[in-house]
Amino acid sequence: MTGRKTIDGVPSEDVYLEVMRGFHLGGTIFGVSIELSDEYRERGRSYLLLVEFTGRSARFHVLLQLENQMLAHISSSQDDHVFLEVGGLTHFLRGGSHSTARAPEPFFHKMFRLPDGALFIYGEDGCVCRFDGISWQPIQSVVSSFLRAMHGPSAELLHVAGNNGTLLHLQGDRWRQVPLNFNRSIEAIHVSPNGAISIGCEDGICFEYRDNLLKEIKAPDSDFMSICDFKGARFWGDNHFGIFVEDNYVLKEFRALDFAYAMQPSPDLLVVTGWKEIFVFDGNSWSGFEFGYDGQLYIQVIDMSRRYL
Repeated sequence: MTGRKTIDGVPSEDVYLEVMRGFHLGGTIFGVSIELSDEYRERGRSYLLLVEFTGRSARFHVLLQLENQMLAHISSSQDDHVFLEVGGLTHFLRGGSHSTARAPEPFFHKMFRLPDGALFIYGEDGCVCRFDGISWQPIQSVVSSFLRAMHGPSAELLHVAGNNGTLLHLQGDRWRQVPLNFNRSIEAIHVSPNGAISIGCEDGICFEYRDNLLKEIKAPDSDFMSICDFKGARFWGDNHFGIFVEDNYVLKEFRALDFAYAMQPSPDLLVVTGWKEIFVFDGNSWSGFEFGYDGQLYIQVIDMSRRYL
């Protein structure tokens, strides 16, 4: 029997590297996930890293390495990480322990954790599961849409969204469909404590849904991938320019980063996941680090005074 082929058999110049998510874990420490793959995504290797980044230097420590592609990751602290790989196997790293749980049959590709610690995965066929501490428990589906984004500041305000204008509100153990009356694919949502929902779609289609009314947010013709609040401002990330700030229902250019796939705020820092980069904003200034692969994974500091201007 031939062993499974790994990324080591691919010339380094043909290896595709993508940073998946980044989280600020306090001080100078960040949790970062990275995927390596070949051109046809037939071989993959994934890393979960602890990065120490001072602004002037960066180094990393590997917490988990898998010979498989990863789909999602959440780091809540230096000792608490969750990692979802292709095939639905979830890895839990808590302190010095490493446990796993496998999701049910449908394809799940993203995770979300509420502030109270409740953990969810979601994906195709309107499927969502909640982790009960031992295994993944399905929540009965009410739609067949592919789900792309989940957010909520509390269990009472948890929403999930996806293809065909799908927006669902979790009420207890049941989903209630929110009628938006449009057919766009929703890529990003953000739910405010007052219940207002910011909605980011492809082609610059953006809205706020509040009190059963849908109000347009003026935006450039781009695909919006992430939305978050940080230090009193609402930021939107797209796949072309970088970061926009919302001002009176208009999105205005804020910082050119080329690509802002995901944003994760901590009390002190906003962490933006780019392509091979993690960008860090403290409310006044930007810094960042990026990864490369030359047969070995490496990290280097980005000079934000010269790049991404």
